[in-house]
Amino acid sequence: MFDVWYGDVELTTLTLIMGIVLLLPIQLLLCFKVKSRTIRLLPVIILSVLVVTFIVMCLANPGWDGLVYIFLAIFAGIMMFMSGIGWAIWAIVKKIKK
Repeated sequence: MFDVWYGDVELTTLTLIMGIVLLLPIQLLLCFKVKSRTIRLLPVIILSVLVVTFIVMCLANPGWDGLVYIFLAIFAGIMMFMSGIGWAIWAIVKKIKK
């Protein structure tokens, strides 16, 4: 996808792994165990704020610095997508149980 490296670590793969290994189970746990919708939406809210912040920072910093913020916004968007997959799994399971 992207060839963005930080030392010996490829950041796109790291983001996907962190999304699958950490964020998806946390989101599923929140969806199935927590009754408050605000708390269930907390990962989405935090990641949305990060995406908007990185986009604003990109617009404020032209040049190569702005490119870094675009990559960070994309990575936060990937994490938000993983959270959305957790919500979709929860909705499918809820519909099957009915």
